[in-house]
Amino acid sequence: MRRQAVVTATAVIAGCSVIAASAAGAATHKPKPKPLKVMKGAYTATAAPDPTMEATGLAGMECANIDPASVDNHPLSLPGTGMLKIVLDSPELPGNKLDWDLHLLDANGKIISSSNGATSHEEIDQPNIKGKVTIRACNLMGEPTANISYVFTYR
Repeated sequence: MRRQAVVTATAVIAGCSVIAASAAGAATHKPKPKPLKVMKGAYTATAAPDPTMEATGLAGMECANIDPASVDNHPLSLPGTGMLKIVLDSPELPGNKLDWDLHLLDANGKIISSSNGATSHEEIDQPNIKGKVTIRACNLMGEPTANISYVFTYR
């Protein structure tokens, strides 16, 4: 009878040890957290209007404004390869023709993509982009501020 009690107690202790070890092992083998798939941001660009490019017919030509105060550059580091969507909006006053342009530059300052319509709303959708880029907003004849938002979705 005593032998059976010892065997039973040993089995219970061994079983509890296995359960405790399994629980401890499960706690240390948690799956790695998945990286964020979306990076969002927004900011306000402030730039004085420079109608020189409009007047000379060079609007949309890489924001080569005469007045450097009419350009806002915003550097951005993308954490992988993916799709970058940028939207620029500036208030339009009734009766006024306002104009901003939007460009996306690579790390070397080369224009990758542009939006240069004749309004104060511009959008860029750039697929398969990675690394360091710069969002460049140019105020040609707009209000002195523009709201810029971006969403980067990566794989």
